[in-house]
Amino acid sequence: MICFKYTRTDGAEYLSHLDLMRHIMRTMRRAGIELKKSEGYHAHPRLYLNSPPPVGVQSVAEYGTADTEFDGDFVGLFNAFSPSGIKCLGAKYSQNNPNYANSVTACSYIAEGVAHFDADLVLGEKNIVVCDLRGRNLDIRPRIYAVEWQDDKLLFTLGAGQNNLRADLFCNYLCGRFGGRAEKIIKVASVGEGVF
Repeated sequence: MICFKYTRTDGAEYLSHLDLMRHIMRTMRRAGIELKKSEGYHAHPRLYLNSPPPVGVQSVAEYGTADTEFDGDFVGLFNAFSPSGIKCLGAKYSQNNPNYANSVTACSYIAEGVAHFDADLVLGEKNIVVCDLRGRNLDIRPRIYAVEWQDDKLLFTLGAGQNNLRADLFCNYLCGRFGGRAEKIIKVASVGEGVF
């Protein structure tokens, strides 16, 4: 298996998760990297990706696993045949699937356009209840790990995996409370067991 880190930028952030998987599978097919297939009547290529950020959120810290016996220059071939915005940043071989969808426990983001506020106001709250995309009231405070300002950019770390909080939902909450409009959100790091 090959574990790889890749980007979702330059327009690729508007691809749905399924479209992104199709682009990556086509990239590997064009590059001559043959994926193993699942067993059963409807065999599928064995490609595993981490839980993606919301559509419109850029990322330079996405992870995937390709079940293949390829032993050449994975990064070079992937980048030679990949579309703009989906670029491999690194790869390593692994005996087992690290299951990035479950092993990534936190993600760090940078956002621009949110009105400046005192980060201690948010971190000092005991409960922050918002309405999620399904119309349910959700206390997001336990899923907010860090908030700070660097120049005019907001840096924040949110839970992922079982404790997931969408970056766009968090930015919408901040803009509704303090003003501004989050124009650009970029995932810059993923943290978890097996992440390189």
